[in-house]
Amino acid sequence: MATIRDVAKAAGVSIATVSRALNGNTHLAPETLRKVLTAAEDLGYQKDRLAAAMRTGRTGAIGLVVGDVMNPFYAMLAHCVERAVRSHQTSLVLSNAHEDGKSYENGIRALAKQGVDGLLVVPPSRIKPGWKHPDPPEGMAMVALDREPPGAMIPSVLIDSTRAMRDMAEHLRDAGYRRPAYLAGPEFSLSEQRRSKQLQVALTECGFEKLEVEYCHHEAVSAASATRALLALYRPDIIICASNQIALGVLMIAKSMGMQLGSDLGLAAIDDISWFSVMSPAISVIDQPVDKLANLGVTVLMKQIFGAAFVPKAEDRIVAGEGAFIPRESTQGPRLSAQYAGRWLPESGKSV
Repeated sequence: MATIRDVAKAAGVSIATVSRALNGNTHLAPETLRKVLTAAEDLGYQKDRLAAAMRTGRTGAIGLVVGDVMNPFYAMLAHCVERAVRSHQTSLVLSNAHEDGKSYENGIRALAKQGVDGLLVVPPSRIKPGWKHPDPPEGMAMVALDREPPGAMIPSVLIDSTRAMRDMAEHLRDAGYRRPAYLAGPEFSLSEQRRSKQLQVALTECGFEKLEVEYCHHEAVSAASATRALLALYRPDIIICASNQIALGVLMIAKSMGMQLGSDLGLAAIDDISWFSVMSPAISVIDQPVDKLANLGVTVLMKQIFGAAFVPKAEDRIVAGEGAFIPRESTQGPRLSAQYAGRWLPESGKSV
C-alpha cells in the first residue's frame, strides 16, 4: 500500500507539502496541488482518515443539505458539489430536506453529529411566516447555496439572473405576448420574493403593465393546481415558471386541455434540464450555471474551514455567475391554433 512518503517522492515535493495538499490546503500553487493529487491517484494512496481526524480535528468530510434531490436542478447541484469537494481530497455526506423546514433543521443537526468539517446548505422553500434559519453548529463553517437563508449569520453564494430576466422580458415583448403570469415558489421564501421583484421590474421596463403572480410548491402537482387557477381567472398568454418542476405542472395542464405550447400558451422556465431542449416544442429557459455555483460555494467553505486570509462575512451575498436566457419554440409568439381557437381567446378574455 502506498504511503505519504511514496506520494511525496513521485510528486517531487516534501512530505509536509503532500500533507497540506491532501488535507485541502487552499494556499498551495495550483501546479503543486495538481502534481500531488495526480501522484496520489496514480499510486492508489488512501488517507487514514481516523488518524488524520485525531491529529487535525478534521474528518475530511463536507455535509450538503439540499432542497430536494427529486428536483433535477438540485440533483445536478449535488453532483457538482461532490465533484468539487473531491478535488480537495474530501468526501461528501448528503442530507435531503424535502423542501421542509423541520427536515432541514434535522439534517443540519445530524451532519454536525457525524463530525463533518463544514456544511453547504440549500435553505428550504416550504417555510412558515417568520421562520428563522438555524445558526451554524458551534465552531462549524456553513455556507448557503442558491437561496438566501432568512435571518442566518452565514454567507450566501447565488446566481444573478437580473440580465437574463431583462433579456427574457424583451424577447416576450417582441414576440407579441401581453399578459404574462408568474408561477413562483412558496411565498414566504426570501429568494422567491426577491426573484419575483426582479421579474416584475424587468417586465415593467419592457412595457408590460402587469404581472400576475401565483404561488405554489416546487412540485408538479402543486404547480398544476396553480396553473388551472391562472388559466381560469387571469387568462395569461405566457406563463413563466420559477423552476423546472413547476414547468412540468404547466405542461401537464396544457396537454390535458389540448393547448399548443408556444402559440396557445407561451411557457418559459428558470433552470434548464436536458429534455427541455429536445421536446417539441422546446422550452425557453433562464439557464443557471450550477457548476459555478457549486465550485464557488465549496471554495468559500474551504476558506472558512482552513482560515484563509479572506473569509466572507456573515450575510454576504456572493455572486457565482449570471444566468442566461435561452429562447426556444415555447415562446415563439401567441397564435391560437385551430384546435384551441374555438374555446378561448386570450386577448379578449372570453370563451366562445
